[in-house]
Amino acid sequence: MITMQELLKDAKFEDQSQEIQDNLVELLVRINKVRAAYGKPMNVTSGLRSMADHLRIYAQKGITDQSKIPMQSNHLYGRAVDISDPNRELQAWVLKNVKLMEEIGLWMEDFGATPNWLHFQINPPKSGNRFFKP
Repeated sequence: MITMQELLKDAKFEDQSQEIQDNLVELLVRINKVRAAYGKPMNVTSGLRSMADHLRIYAQKGITDQSKIPMQSNHLYGRAVDISDPNRELQAWVLKNVKLMEEIGLWMEDFGATPNWLHFQINPPKSGNRFFKP
């Protein structure tokens, strides 16, 4: 199972606001439902992010113009997790289990935007689409 520490990385749960703590608990419950159904290990590559981490991640991609960085990312609020998927096995499984994603209450970024990982979040995007463009 995925642990809270995997979502937190170097952050401390008790240092987070009540809203972020609540979001992290809900995210952990939901992503572990996916993990249990999937039946294979899942590697968290990004969970909760500090703003500094968020800016660093985008800088590594060559994006430093903050107007081009999603400053309201769900990662900043403990509502999203990225799972490594270099062989797209998890992506294929999710596509076969969309109904389960609906039941669990998870939304995913369009796989074209996440070539070797999956982005799951616990809140619907503005479009309301189960799979959305970031």
